[in-house]
Amino acid sequence: MLANSANCRELSRARERLSDQLKSNRLALAELTEHSRVREILKQVIQTIASQLKELERRLHGLVTALKPHLLDLDGVGAVIAGTLLAEVGDVQRFPNEDHFASYCGAAPVERGSGQNSRMQVNPGGNRRLNRALHLVALVRLRVDERSKQFVCKRIEAGKTKRAALRLLKTYIAREIFKTMSQPATLEPESRP
Repeated sequence: MLANSANCRELSRARERLSDQLKSNRLALAELTEHSRVREILKQVIQTIASQLKELERRLHGLVTALKPHLLDLDGVGAVIAGTLLAEVGDVQRFPNEDHFASYCGAAPVERGSGQNSRMQVNPGGNRRLNRALHLVALVRLRVDERSKQFVCKRIEAGKTKRAALRLLKTYIAREIFKTMSQPATLEPESRP
């Protein structure tokens, strides 16, 4: 499992770096004038990086399919997000329960305040790559999943801010991912809020 986790981490982080380079080169291309001599070279670089990104994503998909294919069944989780989850979590059994996992992801709320003032806030700690992956899954679900939309709307109607409602959704997603990653590959993932 450690070798697979290391492979996943290499692929995931290489894909992240290439994605950043692609974005940077596209911005640089947009800044160039129409008659710039560098324009054609930059277009070739962009094309090469884009094709290599597709290759990395193909390899990542193969690795995810071999390790935890049921992660791909979750709404909002594709090969890239699943690869990030596998790369950053490693062996999910090291977490005693879903609450510890959510805390490690930075999705569990923390209490802040002094004296009589006490409030729950976003956890600034935890693994930021996992937190970003959870955030992306939450944003996708808010677009396409009716139950997630209703969940957030109910929390907002109950007096939560949109940010607090999104934090709660991320906590539920982290718990769902923990349960899914804890299952053997042959079992179906459980339903979500």
